[in-house]
Parts: sequence; structure tokens; C-alpha cells
Amino acid sequence: MVVKIADPLLMREINKFHVLEAIRHHGQISRVEISERTLLSGTTVSAITGALIEEGLIHAIHTPANGEIQRGRPRVLLGLVPDAAYVLGIKISDALTTVTLVDFRGELVSSLQLPIRMARQPVEVIADLIEDALDECMTRSGVDRSRLKGIGIGVPGLVDPRSGRSYSSSVFGEREIPLGSVLGERTGLPVRLEKPANLLALAESWFGHAQKEKSFAVITLDQTVSLGLWLDADLHRGASTLGPTFGHIKVGEAGAECDCGQHDCLNAYIGVSAVKREASARLGEEFLASPLVRADLLSALAEAADSGVAGATEIIEAFGSRLGLGISHIVNLINPEKIIVALETRRFAELVQPALMTAVAANSFRAHFATTKIIFHEMDDQLWARGAAALMLRDVYSAPWTSTYEETAQ
Repeated sequence: MVVKIADPLLMREINKFHVLEAIRHHGQISRVEISERTLLSGTTVSAITGALIEEGLIHAIHTPANGEIQRGRPRVLLGLVPDAAYVLGIKISDALTTVTLVDFRGELVSSLQLPIRMARQPVEVIADLIEDALDECMTRSGVDRSRLKGIGIGVPGLVDPRSGRSYSSSVFGEREIPLGSVLGERTGLPVRLEKPANLLALAESWFGHAQKEKSFAVITLDQTVSLGLWLDADLHRGASTLGPTFGHIKVGEAGAECDCGQHDCLNAYIGVSAVKREASARLGEEFLASPLVRADLLSALAEAADSGVAGATEIIEAFGSRLGLGISHIVNLINPEKIIVALETRRFAELVQPALMTAVAANSFRAHFATTKIIFHEMDDQLWARGAAALMLRDVYSAPWTSTYEETAQ
């Protein structure tokens, strides 16, 4: 069923979502300020906030005007009730799964990490492990499980957010994993799956470097190169809902073969498999066998470059040039306010930055390059997991363009 924009239920849910978002973003805010920031009438804001107070989702905070004790009515600010609801955010990677519990404001309550390889595990075993982690998180926090309203999960690769299935992942391989439906049946909770780059985009919008931007991009390397696009204050997933496949744009002419079967994709030059092949050719198998490489390839390359190993420096410079060429396409086609390059290894990011910025500048339309800010952000699995929690909180806030609303409306 397609719901028209004139549908009063849809409009009410849209307005409710934006009011809650305004309160979350500003922490404590008056009704007048909500009206100014959402462009809703004062009457509409009063009606929505009154209903939200009755539901126990927000509360009124009475404060003296300008922080001083004065005569007359005190100023009334509105804030989210932290324990109104809780959601779980999970980031699954090759050798580590991070589980994070957040409250209604998106603030961290409890977290744990499972150093367990999920690859080649049956979906039932994966669901068992996540359930056990869920129970431990709830026990540590002291929060009653009945207060948990949903689970957001980040899985590398191709993820269909509508069906909750992972189709092609560096963790699960080419298997079709119905993780969302299996975990939903186990827990009785709504479960949302998304690719990590989209979760990082959400995290940057909620907690990070892009809280004021309406358009930005996040690029990350998690086995393959991935892009999250935030356009018109929302995630851009495209007609397929799978989102942009940034790792498969063409950036070369050497005929490098990509895992997708095509040639000269960005992944074929700077995906983890490609970097390992290049390291083997330039630095030898002994380098690849070192414990640091097995734990963190990019950190090992940065350390080798700092030690004066020429081959490592050349690999890093080539990496930066290819990624910079790819980023120039984003600058030229979309011209977002910011492009955030999120890498887990700070020193590698520092070493790769000169070649990357040179390539972006050389291949971008000058006016677009001047108006798109490129920043580097050292990130970790905790930020990814908080992004997964934010994905689920948007549903709890009743964003009407999500599957939750569509299923209710049918």
C-alpha cells in the first residue's frame, strides 16, 4: 500500500518524528524553538508535545529565564525521557562482534565485545551468540528486557534492509543469511539490518562530525570500500534499497580483476584482498605472516612505512591515489557538504592523506572541490554499533518512511 502525503496519519507521524528529532538534537529545547526549527505551527507543536508527554517519551523541565530567579512563570524546556525505551546496536565483523545498549536519547548504557569469528557459522548459531550477548548486556545494565524495543545490526557487504537478509558479505560469504527474521522470531523484537557505511553515516549525523549537515558522505574500508550517502537529511539507498556500491566504480585501466567478476573496480585496487596481494608482491610472504598483519593490515603497512620500507610507502601512496580518484567522482556528481573518510588506523590515515587529497584536487571540478570539506575520522566498532542503535531508534521515534510504518499502514 502506498500512503499519500495528504494522509493525516502520515502527516502526524512525520511531524512527531521531526519534533522528537529536534528535541534529541538539542537536548533541551522550548516549544517556540521547536516550532522555529521544524517550521511547524505553535499549535501543532503544542499538540504533539502534549501527546508525547502523556506517552512518557518527553518531559517538561522548568527553569528560570536566563538561569536567573525572576518573577513570573519559569521557562519550560522539553527533553527526552532517557529510560522511555532502549535499543540494541550490533556491529558484526570478521573476528569481532560489538554489542551496544543505548537509551531513548541514544546515549551509551552498556557494551560488550565478542571475539568470535562468525564466518561460516550457521545462522542459528549466530542468532544464539547474539541472544547471549543481548542477555549479558541487559544484565550488566540492570535494564528490564521488557524495555528493549528493537535491534539494529550492521553487516558488511550487500544487505537488504527490507527483508533483513545479508546476500553477499565478507563475513558470511555469498550465503543468503536471513538473520533479521531469525533473530526477530527468537527475541520477539523488530530487527533492522544495514551495511556499516550507512550506520556510520547515521552515527556521524547523530553523534559525530555531521550533526548540522543535510548532505554528506562517509567512506570506510571493511574488507571492501563502502560508501554511505546522507542526502536531504536521510540515508540514500537508491531504487534497489541496497545503497551505493562505491567499491565497484571504475578507477583504472590495468585490467585488475574484482571479486564481482568485472575489472578495474575500486575494490580491485584498494580492497583488503587487493592490498594483501600487493603487499605480498612488494614485501614478501614473510611480511603477511607477521602477527600485526593478521590483526591489522593497515597498521602494519603504516609501521613498515615509518621504518623506511619503500615498498610499504608505495602501497600507501597508490592506495591514496586510487581512493582519491574515487572520491573525486562523489565531489563531481553530488558535491556534498562533507566527505568523511573513516579509517580504523590513525597513522595509516595520516600517511594516506597527501596522495588522496592530491588525487581528489586533480580530478574534481574546482568549484565543487572548494565547497566540499574532506575530513578524516578515526573510528571504531563502538561507533558503528551506536549507528546501528540509531537506525533502530529512528523506528522507535516513528519515522513514517520506515518499514515499521508501512507494515502498520497496510
